[in-house]
Amino acid sequence: MTDKNTRPLYKNLTVRAYGKLNLLLDIVGVRDDGYHMLNTVMQHVSLFDTLHLEVEEGGEEGIELICDKEGFPLDSSNLIWKAAEAFKAHTGISYGGRLRVTVDKQLPSQAGMGGGSADCAAMLKAMNTLYGTLLDEDVLSEIGLKLGADVPFCLQDGTRLCQGVGEIMHSLPSPECWFTVIKPEVSVSTPEAYKAYDRLEAPPRSQLDNFLRALASGNIYSFCIYLFNVLEEAVDLPEVRRARERLRDCGALAALMTGSGSAVFGVFAREEHAMAAAKSLEKEYGYCRVCRPVKEGYGFVSVDR
Repeated sequence: MTDKNTRPLYKNLTVRAYGKLNLLLDIVGVRDDGYHMLNTVMQHVSLFDTLHLEVEEGGEEGIELICDKEGFPLDSSNLIWKAAEAFKAHTGISYGGRLRVTVDKQLPSQAGMGGGSADCAAMLKAMNTLYGTLLDEDVLSEIGLKLGADVPFCLQDGTRLCQGVGEIMHSLPSPECWFTVIKPEVSVSTPEAYKAYDRLEAPPRSQLDNFLRALASGNIYSFCIYLFNVLEEAVDLPEVRRARERLRDCGALAALMTGSGSAVFGVFAREEHAMAAAKSLEKEYGYCRVCRPVKEGYGFVSVDR
């Protein structure tokens, strides 16, 4: 499609990009192209980045990223930038000037919490609104999947069983609980985590059917029995093991690494117990947050016409 003379519908737009936790992550095969086939249950949580979009009309056509987080890329390697360009290519719009995106980055990097994918999904949805293009969820997911396997989930709501490479999704009930999330200083590269899995001779397997029944029952204690992450076995970092132990020491019903790590979450039945754990751990871990499951993966904060 060729660029259209598209003017944004709004002066600016502010959105939230919610992070995720993997409540279950298993690998069930490898495609011919090298992509791993998954059974994973992902949960949006109440921790988020904020993206503020504004277009300087009359300015030079292009993108500008602003963020004061050290190490945050401000060029075309960033998934926010890639999302904008992929959206522009698909719809044929022009930005209508300089598209400036200011990012308040709160989700940690290389943590397994989907921060980059969440930002990417939020950018796709924000542009769909900003330019009034009215693309449906399937089309946005098609664009997003080319940018990252977790992006289609981040475009959806709540709790999902994700299969294939992450694009086949089924809605699930959300657990009634609280999470305390901590991140050890060590970081984990997602490609390296999957390479480590490929070296396992006899990887453990999840009990997916039991997990799904426990989740549907609403019994948080049964649900905790079947939390599982095969990449935790593959990566096998002492810092991750220590984080799990510390969360259990602080009363967590269960503790698990999310995604390819290195963030670890503990499950608590009550908010006050999660908060008490966080207070005990905040001096040990630079990233220590309490959160809960949320129904949305994306939310508007404000719109200025």
